[in-house]
Amino acid sequence: MFFYVIGRQKTLINVFLLIALFISMPKVFAAQISNYPDANKEAINYLKEYLKINTTNPPGNEKLGAEYLANIFQANDIEAKILETGNNRACLYARIKGTGKKRPIILLNHIDVVPAEAKDWQYPPFAGEIHDGEIWGRGALDMKGFGIAQLEAMLMLKRSGKTIDRDIIFLATPDEEAGADFGAKYFVEHHAELVKDAEFLINEGFFIDSDNKGKARYWGVDVAEKSVLWLKLTALGDAGHASMPLKDSSTNRLVKALNKIIENSPKAMVLPAVNEYFKQISTTVDGPLKQDYENISAAVEKPARYQEILKDKLKSSMLRNTISLTVFKAGYKTNVIPGEASAEIDCRLLPGVKQEDFIAQIKNIIADPAINISVLDWQYAGASPYDTDYFKAIKVVANAESPNTPVVPVIVPWFTDSHWFRDLGIIAYGFQPFRIDAEHLGTMHGKNERIQIDVFLEGIKNTYKVLSKLVN
Repeated sequence: MFFYVIGRQKTLINVFLLIALFISMPKVFAAQISNYPDANKEAINYLKEYLKINTTNPPGNEKLGAEYLANIFQANDIEAKILETGNNRACLYARIKGTGKKRPIILLNHIDVVPAEAKDWQYPPFAGEIHDGEIWGRGALDMKGFGIAQLEAMLMLKRSGKTIDRDIIFLATPDEEAGADFGAKYFVEHHAELVKDAEFLINEGFFIDSDNKGKARYWGVDVAEKSVLWLKLTALGDAGHASMPLKDSSTNRLVKALNKIIENSPKAMVLPAVNEYFKQISTTVDGPLKQDYENISAAVEKPARYQEILKDKLKSSMLRNTISLTVFKAGYKTNVIPGEASAEIDCRLLPGVKQEDFIAQIKNIIADPAINISVLDWQYAGASPYDTDYFKAIKVVANAESPNTPVVPVIVPWFTDSHWFRDLGIIAYGFQPFRIDAEHLGTMHGKNERIQIDVFLEGIKNTYKVLSKLVN
């Protein structure tokens, strides 16, 4: 910056004034942004820069992302804390105060992303570039895009100057993609006092399901997740030379046990939330499926119709517990029959199903006491009610933004950080208010992850409107 000398005193005054103006620019500019056009431009830039920060997990390095977010909050006069959880790993916690008339809301998001092979992508995964009206980068959908949408909505509320009757907490965590030992789990174990007074939490989970033309079919709100149960099945038997087969070898016993499991898949269980889901979305399909969805309990009792329903793996995952064979270990040489064989199965259980009951069912099906079953991992996920003020607020916004589009409770087969907070008694929902079609959904954890700019901006608006209804 250059100055022309007119007079020494006058020049010094001008210099001081300009320096003061320069120092205060971020705050002045921030205070002016309380409308959608300016907020949209700001949010796009925030997301582009955020996507450039490589927080691939492992190793994570999420502290870099936490510092980036902290700088944004601090530039907008919002106190932000960086809570270290490990080597270069950290949570970001920020809070704006309300009157306290109502309990706080948590805006939860995770900083880490899954790996991306640059050679497989059309554009670099960590460049935050815009191409053909879309923002490209690992994390655009999962879930840096929604994290920035939450952040921008929170900033807009603060800048509006409106009195809010509850606190809003922004919480960005590391390590969601690898179990949360350094993330949400760590936060709940060491910093639960920062959020224990909260009533609601909003996180990733589901979205606005859309067709390939971008038309919304329904707004899906994750009210529950399946519990994760990983089991190891181990069979023992005599070792021997492969030229002389052993009927009860470890491998034979294990294969028989696994075949029984595959041939006796868990039966359908139609929970109330699932019944509501199918009934509501029946208006979005045609033909025989429309009738099936209208009365899903009856449809699953008809073998032919049930098989047709099972073709949609996402929807049908809500109808039953599932079992997937993922790891099989046996043998070390082609001509040697091993004395031990093992397999690992990934089981996803519907809300309310106990691990001991499910293991008992597996043992019953196998009917072989020589097969040992051990638990590798058990992550219980509770459920949240869907007759709350938060759910109702989503319905009001959906009706305004997308008339006659149903808002439905969803039980998702995957796992998010929400369950750590449900354990604290906080009502948690998984809902990214973005219109996502099958093509873009397939880029999450895949190649060419990206989000359309118009979808991203709608997500900010939807998030802001829902929050506005809950804080006034």
